Amino acid sequence: MFKVSRKSEYALMAVQHLARSSGQQVVSVADLAVQADIPPDVLAKVLQSMKRVGILRAVKGASGGYGLARGPAEIRFLDVVQPFEEQLAVVSCQTPDGDCERTDTCTLRDPMSVLNAFVIRQFESLTMDMFVAPHNWLHAGSRGMAATAATSMARRGLEAAGHL
Repeated sequence: MFKVSRKSEYALMAVQHLARSSGQQVVSVADLAVQADIPPDVLAKVLQSMKRVGILRAVKGASGGYGLARGPAEIRFLDVVQPFEEQLAVVSCQTPDGDCERTDTCTLRDPMSVLNAFVIRQFESLTMDMFVAPHNWLHAGSRGMAATAATSMARRGLEAAGHL
């Protein structure tokens, strides 16, 4: 099952805290580490990685720190976690090197491929503003709509693959 790494969690928490800070303000690594309860040395490396991929901007100097390079609505969930994840898949057979001992006889590989594609598309649609105000999308009936869409998408994928 898909599980984000600790570094991805720290990256998500850092972006969430920076998005909640006022506007173009920058926050020092030390302050952000305290606010987000993240070890400062690990956080510094995570922030540097996110700066390299264009999620954050850095300001040098005594009053320097990190801030968002663009608005939270323009930063996708996958933008934040991909620098820290080697593979994004629901099951191991959906990874680039994803073979298992049952590959030749597995009846779940194709349906799981459809499910994996669906999950990745859902991740692509998540933006960090949703992590700042999750109640705006969690309580708007999206759970029921997502479940219906997942079932429908999976069924269409299975039909296309000749499994239904």
